[in-house]
Amino acid sequence: MLFVTLLAPKGKGEAAVRYLKKLEAPKGITVRDVYFTLGRYDSIIIFEAPDTKTAMNFVMEIGFATDYSVETMTAVPAKET
Repeated sequence: MLFVTLLAPKGKGEAAVRYLKKLEAPKGITVRDVYFTLGRYDSIIIFEAPDTKTAMNFVMEIGFATDYSVETMTAVPAKET
């Protein structure tokens, strides 16, 4: 399953940026890429997980470590619909 997580800053600033630059995926997660953006969200993480529970645990870990507000969506490639 493919997921997209949007991160909006709440605190920690530079420490959160450093954390995301060095983000290591736990077992079962494949991080496809991390982007820094301008606008409502400061960062986007695109990753794969075998199920929603594994994805949820990964996203909660990121939210706690960075103090970012996170919003995660399941992504379905257009060619698969």
